[in-house]
Amino acid sequence: MTNDEKRASVIKWAESQLGVIEWPSGSNKVKYNDWYYGKTGAAGAWCMAEVQWVFERADLPLPVKTASCTSLASYAKQHGQWVTNGFEPGDILFMHWGKDKAVTEHVGIVKEVKGKYVVTYEGNTSLVSQANGGCVMERNRAYANITGAYRPWYNV
Repeated sequence: MTNDEKRASVIKWAESQLGVIEWPSGSNKVKYNDWYYGKTGAAGAWCMAEVQWVFERADLPLPVKTASCTSLASYAKQHGQWVTNGFEPGDILFMHWGKDKAVTEHVGIVKEVKGKYVVTYEGNTSLVSQANGGCVMERNRAYANITGAYRPWYNV
């Protein structure tokens, strides 16, 4: 499989999850947590668990199994896979909502770049709550809220 085919597979799996919601609302109970933690009814912030699930389904498991945005961002920085511009489809984009751009509070998968924003597929977001909204959605993210991205080595 070529790098482009691998990226397309990740995007296909991410897009296939649009509309998935946690149940009951506000509980953080969702199939990605059940899969990640290995038990039904597992709860917790799940944006990273959804990303892990997508990459696993695309048969491209990430090198670090973590539910922490910060842990995967640290791995990317330590292994020369951290990028802060030139984002590409299939990159894992980290976001922040406060003044400290070094903080990673949320994560999504890059679909495409459109001018002044990056289009992503994200778990645990909504139009009301950026990083704990309970739904898988396509979002437009401004560069001001982007910390950086992990660029998987698709050719490995």
